[in-house]
Amino acid sequence: MKQLSLFALLATLLFAAPVAEAAERGAMENLTTSKQQPQMLRGSVVDEDGNYISYVTVVAMRDGRQVSGASSNTQGVFSFALAEGTYTVVIECVGYEPFEQQVTMPEGADMGVITLKESSTSIDEVVVKAEMIRREADRFVVDVANSDAAIGKDGEQLLRQSPGVWVKEDDISINGAAGTKIYINNREIKLSGEQLVRYVRSLRAEDIAKIEVVPQTGADQDADSRGGIIFITLRRRLDNGVMGSVSMQTNQGKYMESYMPSASINAHVGKFDISASGWYGNYAVDAISHEKTSYHKTNALMEADSEIGLGVNDGAANISAVAELNPRHSIGLALEFQSTRQEGPTDSRTSYRMGDYEQSNVSHYEMVDKSTRYAAALNYIIKTDTLGSTLKFIADYNQSTPTTLNDNRTSITQGGQTVDSLYVNRSNSKFRIATAQLARERHLSPHWKLSYGAKYTYNEINSATTYRYLLEQAWVPSVVDDYDISYTENIGAAYAIASMNYGRLSAVVGLRGEYTYARGKAAEVEQNYFSLFPNANLSYALDKAGKHSLVAQYSRSIARPSFWNLTPRRLQISDYTIQTGNPALDPQFVDQLTLTAVVGYKYSLTLGVQFMHDIIQQKIVADKDNPNLMNLTVENLPMVNQYFATLNLPFTVTKWWDWNTSLTGLLVEQRIDADSPIERNPVAQFQSTMTFKLPKKFYVDVFYNGMTGMKVSNIELKANQNMSITLKKQIKDSWTLQCGLQNVLRSRQHILTEGDGFRREMETFGQGQEFNVRFAVTWNFQSGKQFRSKSVERGADTSRM
Repeated sequence: MKQLSLFALLATLLFAAPVAEAAERGAMENLTTSKQQPQMLRGSVVDEDGNYISYVTVVAMRDGRQVSGASSNTQGVFSFALAEGTYTVVIECVGYEPFEQQVTMPEGADMGVITLKESSTSIDEVVVKAEMIRREADRFVVDVANSDAAIGKDGEQLLRQSPGVWVKEDDISINGAAGTKIYINNREIKLSGEQLVRYVRSLRAEDIAKIEVVPQTGADQDADSRGGIIFITLRRRLDNGVMGSVSMQTNQGKYMESYMPSASINAHVGKFDISASGWYGNYAVDAISHEKTSYHKTNALMEADSEIGLGVNDGAANISAVAELNPRHSIGLALEFQSTRQEGPTDSRTSYRMGDYEQSNVSHYEMVDKSTRYAAALNYIIKTDTLGSTLKFIADYNQSTPTTLNDNRTSITQGGQTVDSLYVNRSNSKFRIATAQLARERHLSPHWKLSYGAKYTYNEINSATTYRYLLEQAWVPSVVDDYDISYTENIGAAYAIASMNYGRLSAVVGLRGEYTYARGKAAEVEQNYFSLFPNANLSYALDKAGKHSLVAQYSRSIARPSFWNLTPRRLQISDYTIQTGNPALDPQFVDQLTLTAVVGYKYSLTLGVQFMHDIIQQKIVADKDNPNLMNLTVENLPMVNQYFATLNLPFTVTKWWDWNTSLTGLLVEQRIDADSPIERNPVAQFQSTMTFKLPKKFYVDVFYNGMTGMKVSNIELKANQNMSITLKKQIKDSWTLQCGLQNVLRSRQHILTEGDGFRREMETFGQGQEFNVRFAVTWNFQSGKQFRSKSVERGADTSRM
């Protein structure tokens, strides 16, 4: 009955906006137009050929100060709230003559179609500069293109200074919520973990126009966008010409050595936009760990020291083309390839003592991990009117083929005698994802917008591993069972969103339904369930100009287990530690509610709560067959609730000093096992970025972040901090030189784990987290007139790969 009611809500959303539009026409004279209520200033921007111009800066000025502003969307349409009065509206875009017009509200609320004339104006001649960080109804917007603080930075550094974003070596999150997705020009980057961080690191600030941080997504996004989305929009390119950049970056330190060249180029020829980019990374990283495990039941003690040497070679290349068939129809195609190879030894020395019994192990592990990924995307977009309405057809295909080889040798000494043990395991996997999507967006009136669509996703998982050990000169099956699993997963989705904007009040209500069916040749792989994902956004301006506002949001999301976690693999990490998958994992569901207060367009305080059901977390448990062996596995925790407050303060202290600060406080409630008590763990996070603008185009960046200790499942991480300082120099607006001191302040990682009958303490350092020096040089080139490089939109979610 509850699902039937929600279906009724979905149907209501599909028809609510047209009905409201009709009612609006019939009762327009009854709507309040009080002088106390701000009205929406709107218009659209085109070039001299009538083509839409996207991401144009539109600013309303009064007495020489910016009162409000916005950027045009992909159809050239802009709108923002203004109180009654007279303003000077300034419209600027690189490559076009500035446009100014005096507007009196509310009489001049509709500016109509504005045509910009082409110009030879260079980038540094632009005079309108928006705030670097501003808060919009459902997101933070970081204006990279007009920020001195962004000069010379890579994508990872830019994300670190974005409100609420935390970047680790293997994860990107918003407000502490893992699973954040990255989109570049509306195209999802099909990576996760370390590979995603390395990809973002390959981006250059010189190629980026803006970054949008969306903590809670709407019904038009996949329901598994639980960690929010970060949209990265690239800068405008050159009409009838080319534009690009070439960069080289290296890090040198005691525990790491890395080199990363990258290049990008964009060209516009007639009705075609062609883009290509590529990057390569070569890393040598060392890590050292010390661990001690106490076994309470047997009064035993294990101590181990390990040295890990890891070499990484990875690279990616992509090419895309968009053809504008006519002003309303365009088609795009994109192709990608990525290859990654990680290999290196781990040397470990371990002692185990229980009373008079003692055993020592000397081990050497060799690991080779390879992966190749192919991707293709095709879309067809129709602009159905001049208000910005669109109809989109999007199709994707992705294939990933990871392989892993582990060769292990252990010398065991016990009672004066030494024996050798040799064992190997090999894994081969193939993951495929194909999607087809239809999306419709209708601008029904200046006050109403309706979006709806459908999507089908096909996932195919194939994975097999063999385990062998050497016995009398022959490789024989190990006590660990081989496995070979294969299954398919089908996900069908439909959504509808209604958006309303009247005066100071705006609201968005959406509902998404997803049906999942999975079946494999292994009997335990079978899933069949339907889920509904409502969301809502309510925003109210507290003053006429809309500088201060309140925003309330609710969303429900899902996190399906990754393909890798679902495989019943067994990897030997060290003599007394293994890592296993869990085919019995269930999806997790998250309900999130937030309230945000915005002051002066950019300062914000967010209060929120997340109720997580069956959350998927790593957990260390004793192996069921050998209690002395620690098993790092993945399980569904019965309950986790997270209460948080985030304060974002982007200060402009002086014209030469920018200071962006973010503070987050968390209270995490968790129940690790069904019969265990509820634990409450407070966490505090602090992040600060300062940029000092010096004479002769020199800049100094100071970055600091810190976090108190936190506990996730039964794994407790001790407090840590990090500080880096970078000196930058611009030469003729084409070259940027950098020298940075990374991890000037750095805490070693301390991990504590307690479980049934054991307590493990571990300290690790290295892994690129120690002090190192970073050098970088970037060259930007261009020729021709300015234009916006178009991108191919995609719909696939491959984060589970």
